[in-house]
Amino acid sequence: MIRLLVKFKDRTIKEFALDRIGALSIGRNPTHHLVIDNYAVSGNHAVILKEGNRHILKDTNSKNGTFLNGLTVQQATLKNGDIITIGKHTLVFLDRGRPRPRLEQGGLKTSALPGDPGPDHTMFMDTEVYRRMLTESGDIPEIPKAPAYVAFLAGGNGRFDLAKSLVTIGRTHRCDIIIGGFFSFLAGDPAAAISKTPQHHYISGVSGWIKPKVNGQAVRGPVRLNDMDVIKIGAVVLQYASESQASP
Repeated sequence: MIRLLVKFKDRTIKEFALDRIGALSIGRNPTHHLVIDNYAVSGNHAVILKEGNRHILKDTNSKNGTFLNGLTVQQATLKNGDIITIGKHTLVFLDRGRPRPRLEQGGLKTSALPGDPGPDHTMFMDTEVYRRMLTESGDIPEIPKAPAYVAFLAGGNGRFDLAKSLVTIGRTHRCDIIIGGFFSFLAGDPAAAISKTPQHHYISGVSGWIKPKVNGQAVRGPVRLNDMDVIKIGAVVLQYASESQASP
């Protein structure tokens, strides 16, 4: 059986049997097979197509990109153990041709999602037993911890990983993230900076007339960023994903 495990915050929340689905659509619109309700995910984000004995991952012109094993892809053939990242969800592609581990006395409790066509299509896993068995059996590859990042909601595309100790935002190419637009000349060089500590990220205003806003509130900083905070500096709008929650 070829399966796709959907993980969020280290928890497996759905499973798809890809053998029975010709095209599995992914996006924020409620019409998709896999709906991810997150502003960093496009309405029509990606699709997994069954073509003969292969499964093809295609990005459907998403704004923030589709990542396969940490790299942005437009189209790729999936292999066993591949890890797809869309927004803050991780999708694990499994093709090992062996049955799912089971307990003899029905210890694997599952509950159907509303409108679920059957257990071979989509399941919601609500026990730690199932996840532990999959992990111990080696069925799920270890997922490396992803760095915190900011995803562009406006003024740019994709995302910027916050791997450096200091990320600058401003009007010139000396900055890591560049502010464009008609009034960009009012921004500083840099206008703001995101600094990294061992536990958290903080944003501070640095220079210029354009000041950063976090969730609509102007800040001079340093202000600690929380997961899903929206940062606006001029024409640039970013959404912060914390290291503990980023991908998945």
